[in-house]
Amino acid sequence: MGTDGPPRGGRHLGTRLASVVALTLVVVGGGAGMVAVSETAHAYREESLQRAAAMLTMLAGPAALAVAESSFDKLDGYLAEAVRPGGQDVQLVAVATFDAAGRAVAASTDALVPPTVPGQRPEASQDFVDYAVRSPHSMWRRVEAPTGAHLMVSVPAVSGLRWGTLVGVFDTGQVEQRIDRSLRSVFAVVFVAAALLAAVTYAAFSRMAVQPMQELARAAEAIRNGVRGVRLNWRRNDELGQVAASFDHMAAEVERYTSGLQQEVADRSAEVEARNRDLQVVNAQLRVANAELDRLAHVDPLTAVGNRRSFDQLLAHVAGHGEQRKWALLMCDIDHFKRINDGWGHPMGDLVLREVARLLHGELRGNDRVARFGGEEFAVLLDGAGPDTAMDVARRLVQVIANHDFEALAVVPLGRVTVSIGVAVHPDDGIGADQLLERTDAALYAAQAGGRNRVERWLREPQAAVGGG
Repeated sequence: MGTDGPPRGGRHLGTRLASVVALTLVVVGGGAGMVAVSETAHAYREESLQRAAAMLTMLAGPAALAVAESSFDKLDGYLAEAVRPGGQDVQLVAVATFDAAGRAVAASTDALVPPTVPGQRPEASQDFVDYAVRSPHSMWRRVEAPTGAHLMVSVPAVSGLRWGTLVGVFDTGQVEQRIDRSLRSVFAVVFVAAALLAAVTYAAFSRMAVQPMQELARAAEAIRNGVRGVRLNWRRNDELGQVAASFDHMAAEVERYTSGLQQEVADRSAEVEARNRDLQVVNAQLRVANAELDRLAHVDPLTAVGNRRSFDQLLAHVAGHGEQRKWALLMCDIDHFKRINDGWGHPMGDLVLREVARLLHGELRGNDRVARFGGEEFAVLLDGAGPDTAMDVARRLVQVIANHDFEALAVVPLGRVTVSIGVAVHPDDGIGADQLLERTDAALYAAQAGGRNRVERWLREPQAAVGGG
């Protein structure tokens, strides 16, 4: 069974139903309203076009006579009188008369230029005039300019014969405002009706279905949270009543099943806890044993430093991290160690080995490693060390061991204990673990051949190989 509870904070079913009803009404009513407004807008605009054409037609006759009689001054005054504001929905703002060649012969303005829509370039009006002069019929063009909606209309000026063409610009902003008001009114009615219907739907549906279902959801949540004895006990003869009866029966069955299951779980839990305690003891013993095995596998039991196996693994790991990475290898051998074993016995030799390992480890940095390489030989890995650092560390190790009082520790006259150290640096003296080991060993032989108690770095020239022990 999942642990997530039912969704909280979501919309109730009644809200969703009311939203669907309101959205449906908005879509249907809005669509119908848009069709009605579109038809109304078409009628308004068609009416404005007819009124504009009628106004120009009234001017066409006198304009044709004036052109025929060449009474252009009289015609200018007549056109100027026609554009005076009169509070009309379709207001003539500019008009001009053009002869058959397309020349402006009279205008409502002082300049004989094509009438233009305010805010529009004159070239657009000239294009309309060119078509209107050549057309035997009236023409019109609707223009949306920054200053508002305008209408350009042309009417042939005819008086027996065609004498010219009238072109007028009409301001239809008030018509567009009437269309906008109609659109807002329709949408206001649609949204108010949608809100009212949604409220009624929500109230009715909430009482009939949402509230009972909320009670059912609360009862189910209580059972889910482990509350026993929850029942609805509804007395309804509809579908919800049938659901409530089934729920009460299910709740009783769940209660009986849960009681039995809890007892079984308690018994099994006690058994599992007992076994877990036994497993914890065994696991603790295994961890201790594994830790000891790991220590034995990687630590030299005599000197408590790393053994040959762990050092080989470390060397392979460092060598595998790039040819340009700096590191140095030191091979340290106790001078004349066989004399100590032969003269004082192997227990005293073991004591010297442990003390040399302790001194070497104590002089190294935290990221450096020392291991017993075999017999009386120790290997030291200096991570990140260049030639100068490697030689300085090797000389310090030789000096520390040579100055240490081994006789005070052994309580026998051991004499002076010294070491010889060979050094090779990666990548200056070679590449890879095998090559560095070989060249460090050659440098160690050179240090022993040079008198012991000294440090030698591997040289490219052949070196003498003199064993020491």
